[in-house]
Amino acid sequence: MPEKKADMSTAVNWQNEIAAIAGPYTGNKKGWLSRAATKANATYRQIKGLYYGEYRNPSHALAKSILTAAEQARIQEARRDALATANLLHRHAEALANTDPDFHRESIDAFREVARVLGGGNSAGDCE
Repeated sequence: MPEKKADMSTAVNWQNEIAAIAGPYTGNKKGWLSRAATKANATYRQIKGLYYGEYRNPSHALAKSILTAAEQARIQEARRDALATANLLHRHAEALANTDPDFHRESIDAFREVARVLGGGNSAGDCE
């Protein structure tokens, strides 16, 4: 039995991609979709049409632009999350250092190392 090819309408959830680009919803749908359009180098009408399912198969250039913008938005969100985690680990290491640095030395060093890597302070050759 031959396999069905997935077209863009089934392969991509455009609402999820547009939401990733637009970021947190601020209570104004038009402004939110406009923000996504600006970031994706698309028109408001194109983004709105895809978001509401008015059409499902955008041109190749539009699809590529939206998918690229969504990927960049997700990368930026992951970087923000990593920096927040690094900050939390650093604060935890400092708290342990202020209580009993000798007793907690192994944990302090581990927290600081993970915070350094997550925070982007890793040197050449470290995991990236």
